[in-house]
Amino acid sequence: MDEQPPSAIRPALATDLRQASWRRRALLLGVVAWLVYEWGPGNETVTPWLLARLLRDHEGWPAIVVTVSVGIAFTTVQQLLSGATALAGFALFERTAAAAWQRLTAHRGSPPPAWRSLGWAARAALAFGLGTTAVALVEVVGSGQAKAADHRRAVVASALLCGGIVGAIAGATSLLVVLGRQVSGLRGPTDRLLDVLGSPWTWLGLLVVLAIVRRVRNRTTARTSDPITPDRVGQVRGS
Repeated sequence: MDEQPPSAIRPALATDLRQASWRRRALLLGVVAWLVYEWGPGNETVTPWLLARLLRDHEGWPAIVVTVSVGIAFTTVQQLLSGATALAGFALFERTAAAAWQRLTAHRGSPPPAWRSLGWAARAALAFGLGTTAVALVEVVGSGQAKAADHRRAVVASALLCGGIVGAIAGATSLLVVLGRQVSGLRGPTDRLLDVLGSPWTWLGLLVVLAIVRRVRNRTTARTSDPITPDRVGQVRGS
């Protein structure tokens, strides 16, 4: 590649799209769709909504079995699809991969290490927090080996790990719901809480609040770390 990859995803994506065939364009758009879904509010909105609806529609111990089973299966299949798409796309489109890598690095504050070098706690945080798209990106860009087949094991492992985490959360939550419904005074509040948790607006609103807090914190950090130059001193005195 002759030119330096753009630091932003949009110009990198536009360049790769212009230079790709129609088949490869479809693959690249699939990668971007998964990035938006997993790194944005999609994953945090759809999965809680689905699990809350299952708990709302099932009673007793079957509610636990159904919720855990669907949570594991839905998450694992979803993560396998996103990881396979990301592996193929990042292996073909260097500009988009480099731009996504820079964004991931900026988000973490440092380059993420390879999957095989992480402990299980760090693997769980990466897989659950950013999904298999991030794992695929780390494997392709971090290792410098673009062949998708070399990284399938890491993607499959991260998908299974993420599915297990969601299943554990679903099991604990559904157990609390079942126990709460067995107490007459708690059944009403439990069902109302499920209505709140099952609404996508709840999770979208939470993500918006977190994004605002993060932006305010970043601006505050930038101001405090901005060096005081003679020009700035003069501006402060003049004001």
